[in-house]
Amino acid sequence: MHTNMPVYYICNMKKGQHVAVYLIASILASAVAFVFYHILPAALIVGFTVGVFLEKIYSQSAIKKRQKNLRLQFRDFLEAMAVAARAGNVEVQAIKYAAKDLRMSYTEQADIVREIDHIIMQYEGGGIAIKDLFQDFADRSRLADVQNFATIYGVIEGKSDRFGDIVVQTHEIIGEKIEVEQEIETGITAAKSETYMMLVMPIVVVGMMSVVGGGLLDAAFTTAIGHLAATAALILFVISFIMAVKFTDIEV
Repeated sequence: MHTNMPVYYICNMKKGQHVAVYLIASILASAVAFVFYHILPAALIVGFTVGVFLEKIYSQSAIKKRQKNLRLQFRDFLEAMAVAARAGNVEVQAIKYAAKDLRMSYTEQADIVREIDHIIMQYEGGGIAIKDLFQDFADRSRLADVQNFATIYGVIEGKSDRFGDIVVQTHEIIGEKIEVEQEIETGITAAKSETYMMLVMPIVVVGMMSVVGGGLLDAAFTTAIGHLAATAALILFVISFIMAVKFTDIEV
């Protein structure tokens, strides 16, 4: 299905934003490298090389953040549909009711508002089956909850008098999954903060000792062995950062 709607598993940042993120990440990485080397050219080379990977990590986090927000918005859409279904509305009327209800919580530019408006418009103006439009939404979002709903909707559309019950049950299942995920995220928030603090502390300690250490670390910045030790420490720091990001990225 050809559409100009967003593809949520691809980063939607503009080229200028990618460049800005790369420059900021590279400058920060260069500052960290300078703390370990005290050699500006080497720090810039390391920083602007590592910046490529940091920009990719940021882009991936932007994708996950947008998908996470879309998932929460989709839960609210199902909740509005469940209310409409309980009131006796059939499929299309329930979707229209949900679209109006969503505008009370979200702006016109919110992803879920745009998606539901697109579904209604394509159904009424383009004659495309709603089940196909939901499937297109699921394919572009790559969210399991949306895919499951699209599959269920494709089965029950116009065929089941239990539409309301099915929508309510689907909303409850997805809502419970999201609540469990939020509880887990709340539980690891403190651990995340502690982990990132532990990553920052070595940089702070080395930086302070470089300034007020009375030459204690001069050998680390002026000898070959010192540079090797700094390189090993920097590699360990990068590995620790990657592991911290990976291990605290929990999916339910």
